[in-house]
Amino acid sequence: MTIVENTSEIEGYLLIDHYVPLQGYRVCVAVSYLFFNVIGFIVNLWVLYVVVPLLFANNVRVPKSILLYIMILCISDLFTMTGMTFLVTEVILGTWKFSATACTVYLVFDSLNKFMAPIIALLISRTCYATVCLNKKYQERAANLKFALFQVTIAIILVMIVLWPVFAYSGVYDIYLNANKTEKSVFVMRKCNFAPPPSVELGFSIAAAIANYAIPLGGILYWYMSVPLFLRRRAETTLVGKTGISETAIRKVITTALMLTLVYVLCWSPYWVVLFAHNLLLSDSMSHRSMVIIGYYIHMLPYISCAVYPLIFTFMNKTIKDAHVQLIMQQRRRLRSLTGDAARHVRQSVVALQEMNVPVFFRRLSVQNQMQEELPSTSTTKYEKVSPSPSTHLTTEGNSSHQEVQSSLETTTEETVECMDSDHDAEVIEVLL
Repeated sequence: MTIVENTSEIEGYLLIDHYVPLQGYRVCVAVSYLFFNVIGFIVNLWVLYVVVPLLFANNVRVPKSILLYIMILCISDLFTMTGMTFLVTEVILGTWKFSATACTVYLVFDSLNKFMAPIIALLISRTCYATVCLNKKYQERAANLKFALFQVTIAIILVMIVLWPVFAYSGVYDIYLNANKTEKSVFVMRKCNFAPPPSVELGFSIAAAIANYAIPLGGILYWYMSVPLFLRRRAETTLVGKTGISETAIRKVITTALMLTLVYVLCWSPYWVVLFAHNLLLSDSMSHRSMVIIGYYIHMLPYISCAVYPLIFTFMNKTIKDAHVQLIMQQRRRLRSLTGDAARHVRQSVVALQEMNVPVFFRRLSVQNQMQEELPSTSTTKYEKVSPSPSTHLTTEGNSSHQEVQSSLETTTEETVECMDSDHDAEVIEVLL
């Protein structure tokens, strides 16, 4: 293919979109990117499903600030995964098929992955350190939801300020190929690119590497490793160490810190090394094709971290998983309670309707039968003077005693039903609250 260098020669030419066939190494790159894109969406949506209800639930042992940080991390990762779909489309088609605004959005979403994920990991490590190692005042502030939201807001504002070169120097660039002077047509291939001046690019890269690689890595190592040291010192002066609780907590913190550091180093170190050592990759010992393949896979590593970080903070946290399971069980009990109440009201309504639909004839017949049963006793009291006998007195006393016992049983039954209803209401209130 012949690249047209002088665009003035093709003024007025018919522009024909050029698509590169999906073949060779681009098939492997496209499949790899598409796979991790889908995995990233699934993982982050699942973590949001677990974390967001806990953020608005009561009696959750996990600090609300930690839950907020994980939620912000997942939202940022979803933005990154959305931007990744633009990149996958470009890899498959071989050209950029979207607008210049979409190009800027893609580059901003891609940069959020480089900035927000390390910052959130740093804030979580700081919160864990403050909750365990500092006094009550700092513990309450670290767990405070408003303070966490304030920190996230400040971080987002600073990130947007640092990203100003992305807004200023991103755009879609046209590459013209195979100009046909006879037919006055030329093929055009478009690429979304970030092309600032060399000085701006160097300053932006240095600032990003310091703020989003060196500082977060140092902070994560310092704060996470300070926790087991603090627990070990406290165990030497208390009885906690004899029960094994301190050793279990130390092992858990060390495991989390090692996994975070391992993922951080593996996913981000190659990216920043290649960014500053691109002259080495452009040497004569490496072909352009090999450089492009390596660049694609190195650029994919930060996307992999988008799926790994939420799993580390959520799947390895037993308290979050137990709280989620408890919340699901409460919702199921609430649903069963509401269903039972609805069924009881339906049954009562059906019985009431059935009683209202009894024929008038049968109701009159039952009234006449009651009147006939009462006639003999009425005539006796009217025309005969019956002297009370001992047997009659005993019968009357027996009837009154029977009525008192029956009244007492009815009162006890009503009190039992009311007690059961109050227990049921307490259970429902406990589920709801």
